[in-house]
Amino acid sequence: MVDAAVSFAIEKLHEFVSKQVNIRIGVKDGIEWLKDELGYLLISVRAAEAHQDKDHIRRWTDSVKDVANQAVIILERFSAQQEQHAADEQGGVLECMRRLICICKKEANLYDIGKDIESLKEKIIVIKSRRDEYHINDIIIATPRVQKRRRTLLRAASFDHEKDVVGFEVDYQTLLAQLDNQDSSLGFISIHGMGGLGKSTLASKLYHSSELSHFKSRAWVCVSEDYDNKLVLRKIINCFKGDDRDLLSKMEEVELLGHLRKILLEGDHYLVVIDDIWDVDFWKKIKSAFPDKKNGSRVIITTRNKLVAEGVEDTCFIHELSFLSKDESWKLFCKRAKPTPNLEMLGKEMVDKCGGLPLAIVILSGLLLQKKTYQFWSNVKDQLWRKLKGESSEIQELLNLSYDDLSFNMRQCFLYLARYPEDHTIQVSKLKLLWIAEEFVEKRDGEYMEDVAEDYVNELINRNMIQIELQTVDGQVLVFKIHDLVRDLVIEKAREQKILGIFDPSQQHPDPIHLLQGQARHAIYNGIGEYLKLLGPNSDDLNLRSLAVTSEIDKIKVEEVKLMYTRFHYLKVLDLTSVHGSEGIPEAVGDLVLLKFLGLMGGDKRKDIVIPSSIGKLKSLQTLHGLDWPDNEFEFPKEISELKELKHIIFHGNEGNLNIGRDQTKLQTISTIKYKEWCHIDTNKWTNLHTLVISEEEDSYEEEEYSLESIANLTSLRTLVLLLYGVISTMQPLSSCKHLNKLVLLCKIKDLAEVNFLPDSVTDLTLSVTASTEDPMPILGSLSNLTSIWLMNCGDKMVCGADAFPCLQFLRIQPATGALFELEVDDGALPSLRAFTLERLPFLRAFLLNADRDMIPRRLKSLPDVPDFQQYLL
Repeated sequence: MVDAAVSFAIEKLHEFVSKQVNIRIGVKDGIEWLKDELGYLLISVRAAEAHQDKDHIRRWTDSVKDVANQAVIILERFSAQQEQHAADEQGGVLECMRRLICICKKEANLYDIGKDIESLKEKIIVIKSRRDEYHINDIIIATPRVQKRRRTLLRAASFDHEKDVVGFEVDYQTLLAQLDNQDSSLGFISIHGMGGLGKSTLASKLYHSSELSHFKSRAWVCVSEDYDNKLVLRKIINCFKGDDRDLLSKMEEVELLGHLRKILLEGDHYLVVIDDIWDVDFWKKIKSAFPDKKNGSRVIITTRNKLVAEGVEDTCFIHELSFLSKDESWKLFCKRAKPTPNLEMLGKEMVDKCGGLPLAIVILSGLLLQKKTYQFWSNVKDQLWRKLKGESSEIQELLNLSYDDLSFNMRQCFLYLARYPEDHTIQVSKLKLLWIAEEFVEKRDGEYMEDVAEDYVNELINRNMIQIELQTVDGQVLVFKIHDLVRDLVIEKAREQKILGIFDPSQQHPDPIHLLQGQARHAIYNGIGEYLKLLGPNSDDLNLRSLAVTSEIDKIKVEEVKLMYTRFHYLKVLDLTSVHGSEGIPEAVGDLVLLKFLGLMGGDKRKDIVIPSSIGKLKSLQTLHGLDWPDNEFEFPKEISELKELKHIIFHGNEGNLNIGRDQTKLQTISTIKYKEWCHIDTNKWTNLHTLVISEEEDSYEEEEYSLESIANLTSLRTLVLLLYGVISTMQPLSSCKHLNKLVLLCKIKDLAEVNFLPDSVTDLTLSVTASTEDPMPILGSLSNLTSIWLMNCGDKMVCGADAFPCLQFLRIQPATGALFELEVDDGALPSLRAFTLERLPFLRAFLLNADRDMIPRRLKSLPDVPDFQQYLL
């Protein structure tokens, strides 16, 4: 992390010098000196990061990181002041006087930045002196880099857990069937899941199973993250045949591969377990050593990474290991802890906190076994995470290993999850925009940063570091959660790395200000008034880059709102979208000129929230986000059109026009814009727009005819939502939107056959039809790429013809009346269907007495309900 932080600072210093032409020579020289010195220090820092176990080296690298971070903050302050001066110079009869004042202010700011740079120069001289005084370079050179063997130590006792195997019965039988079937070809089985789930334990149970005793030739090897190809190959060879170790030590990798292959060709059918692979490239290098003798040989691989599991072989059987159920968790706990009746309630509460993670439950049960008193168990419950870490370093190390394997950008994104409260469901679409505004996401040529951020989410999922809560048919993750123990690690690491501090008055921490000091970002769980008082007048407000507030209890007072907008001048992210109530948005919002993400809070539901005109000063703003729920309508000033960097404008409700302009060509998301305003926008240059939601005025009930011609220009459009009262004359313009994936049409269509104009890219369709319209299924059935359909306000009988909807996986139908509903499914139709829902509008349910008599094929009735994706559209 230190290496990347210093590199980031050097890059920012270089950018500043390149862009700021009209600055004093002395200031420029100082920044150049600072950039060069950090570059030289970076060489030592990179070498020192392998020796963070030594306290004086860790403290030295932290001091370098602090200077690098301070340099970035100084530049950001100056940039903010420049933005403010530019805003103050705009227009008015006193323009000349303002310019003169601004020149004076600019000179004063240059003087200040010069002093700040001189202060950092002095700190760097001290850092260099300490490097020499403590002989840090000598220690780094003299001490060879010791590869971390923590994983090997953790895995060395993997067989010892076999006596505590609980909950693997189904997994065991499933995998046993794959290992002991009649297929004579070489078979591969990969087991993946989060660290601590018991992948090695399950593999061990299979490896030692009496039902697989016919595998006479067998080998078990743990690879670990810091693997050595030749060492792993030697271990496998020694399992099969105790060859001369000296002879093997002299062999090169190619020779070892050939030797292992020869041994396996000459021997019986074999069973090999390769435990804890982190890199699919390693497997590709040794794969050729395992010949397919057509004798039923098997290879088992365990990994935390889903992509590694999928990359083993095209025919590989991939098995994802799940968390234990509540019953399985309790059974595993009781196997060791054996709680007395008076301790069962406490025990169950603690086991629930382990979230079905077997390793945590095993460690917890061993800890509680020491003393079976109510007071001791209650104390453990109150400090569960700290007690588990104190009892065993294994669980901490398992989680650390996953974290350490991440890139710098990924680590920042992962630690940022600390800002969310416990058990919070995290919406991916919003999180990606926050990551980008926080400058965690790398820039890649030819890619949208939002897509790069999506890659980050998928990588965390593939590494089993976060848990999917909801995803679309095509695999797009909409919502996820993090395991409680993982969250505790994230909070600890985020505070340690000065990524983020949390203020939570419910935790009653003895020194809450200590948790916030020096942190670049603050997350506030309720108690905003207490938080502002706690900071006091002498806090490091100038260093704060990000503030997120969650308030589900109290209404935020006017003075508290004003303080948030006026006190923290250098914020890049202000997220108040979870706040229930306030009394308006002050003009001071325009002073936060560095803002890239602004999330607005709600207010009195009876009144519209007016966004002040000063928002036009926020020239760096990328995302303007309304409440997380549709409680308020917002009024937008005409100055919105001045925000040229704006990419996402997301509101569930707005009163009147958004006031966006034709030159805002960076826009990717617009939600929601009124149809009449949309008609007056020239969209020829809007090639970046991905998501568009168009609605009609609430008091407009005239059934007019709508044209979609302007949408034809939106060649990058992926999601389109139309909430209109009238009729769409033709859908032909949509045929130009070759990337359109999700389409919601809550309006009338003149001729349903118009859907044939939809591009093949449309896979998710929500459609409102009328009860009087003929059955839509014959027409929709011709759209062979559809994977999800939601039909609203439809008639009481539908027929899916033969072989219709070959790819459809989700089908949701909402009839317009309370009459009995009939759905016929001909042979070959809906072969891929995974979920089905038949639902009535709430006001019709009271009149529906015989819903169980709806004529639905038995196969569909047995399917689970379709997940509700609509609330996570944006």
